[in-house]
Amino acid sequence: GVDTDLFSPQDKIKREPKVLSVVNDWINRDWCCGFNLWCETTGYPNSELPIDVVGDTPGLSDASKSTQDLINKYSSSRVFLNTSLISPVPTSLLEAMSCGCAVVSTNNCMIPEIIENGKNGYMSNNPNELRSYVQKLLDNEELAEQIGKNARETVISNFGLKSFVSRWENLFLACTE
Repeated sequence: GVDTDLFSPQDKIKREPKVLSVVNDWINRDWCCGFNLWCETTGYPNSELPIDVVGDTPGLSDASKSTQDLINKYSSSRVFLNTSLISPVPTSLLEAMSCGCAVVSTNNCMIPEIIENGKNGYMSNNPNELRSYVQKLLDNEELAEQIGKNARETVISNFGLKSFVSRWENLFLACTE
């Protein structure tokens, strides 16, 4: 679960029209984290998109200094781009959603059970579609804000610590009956 009280929108921080991705050791873990897909989507290293990358990846990005620093990054970014290929539920995706960030993600593993396309985020495995969703959200602040609000509600309802613990308690109770 995600601590939705901690990972929450920071009202004093203005969302900028930029794209955030959070991944550690991204280049070496391309096989599971989709670095090459991210490059195809963003046009990196010659990207015209305003991109920000957080994570311990030599030659690309540095780890966040603290949890609060990471929360501030989520809260100051209009779009969060996840190109994970095989992570069942990327924690950074849920954290970004909890912070009210509009998300664009690959469509694999459990992600289709989290994101409803066009309601609380966008999904595709096609780099051109991913980029068009990113651009759509960068160009439309109101849409990004609504998608981000819906994303936060999804995490609170389904992945917040309270609902997560409650579901586990119910499961254990059902097993003892």
